[in-house]
Amino acid sequence: MAVRAYLVRMALDEKPILVGPWRSEVGFEALYWLPFLKWCATHVPNFWGRMVTVTRGGAHVLYQTAPPYPERVVDLYALRSVTEVRRENLYDWTKTKLQKQTRCTDWDRAVLRDAADRVLGKGARYHVLHPSWMYWALAPFWDEDRGLKYLLSMTDYAPIQKPSVAQWQDNLWSPNATLPERFVAMKFYGRATFPYPHPETAAFVSQVAGIVSAQIPVVLLNSGHTGDDHRDVPVSGQNIHHLPVVAADQNLALQAAVIGKATAFVGTYGGVAQLALRMGIPSCSFYTTFEGTATAHLALSAFLSQRTKVPFLTGSIADAQLWRQVITAPMAQAIAA
Repeated sequence: MAVRAYLVRMALDEKPILVGPWRSEVGFEALYWLPFLKWCATHVPNFWGRMVTVTRGGAHVLYQTAPPYPERVVDLYALRSVTEVRRENLYDWTKTKLQKQTRCTDWDRAVLRDAADRVLGKGARYHVLHPSWMYWALAPFWDEDRGLKYLLSMTDYAPIQKPSVAQWQDNLWSPNATLPERFVAMKFYGRATFPYPHPETAAFVSQVAGIVSAQIPVVLLNSGHTGDDHRDVPVSGQNIHHLPVVAADQNLALQAAVIGKATAFVGTYGGVAQLALRMGIPSCSFYTTFEGTATAHLALSAFLSQRTKVPFLTGSIADAQLWRQVITAPMAQAIAA
């Protein structure tokens, strides 16, 4: 196939490999792009040493090679503003009705040239491994034409290492507002499957936040940035902590580090819950309707949960009401017991 042939071509020399630019959602990055890169690395000698990572929000901390090769990392937000990245994603939508990098655009090529100039020097020669290769290769799985066996033939689902939270603990919180020792990470945001603003959604989020924060501190993964169309659902109350707002090129790195230290994740079903799963953190996530997303992602998440023994509980708001009726004793019976 074409992907394998391209990897053979990369293996014929030692030129650097620019990987990216990744400007899509973190769920696809964690669930597909990183496993795809790990598979690619098995076909290209010294792949990690040659790789120049071009991602955004500090998400390079999720990639295998960032700590050994910090000079091989370029953050997209250091090259383009959040607004420019958002505009290019919307441009993709007008062309394909998807916010997916299914083709390498002129904008992407310009970013890669700027990244190469910064890291390798002007005039350097390099290979490009653009996300469109992954989208093309794995599309049969998302389209439900092929199953898990096909997906696993081009991916490697070794767990993502948990980024260190030490630098954030020391540098971003005041002595009176440190990260709790034990806590649940929480992020509820509006998306196609979880519409917000909506009174039912707001009431459900408030109820869940209240129940969880009554048992354990909650740290909200509030981003403070508008890099996509996911709008954070406001949450407040006792025992609920907010992250400090950081620069755009550190935002995802901070959220990933906090997720990695959490006891569990609770929030909207989607990319952040999938990132928690990939880092070995139990999660409980919700949707209102499943329209607007692919069942293949849920099937893969369930498979990874079973294989790694990391709980990944997800269901609709209606499901939550039914579970409550089944497993919660009525108050009179509870008192009698």
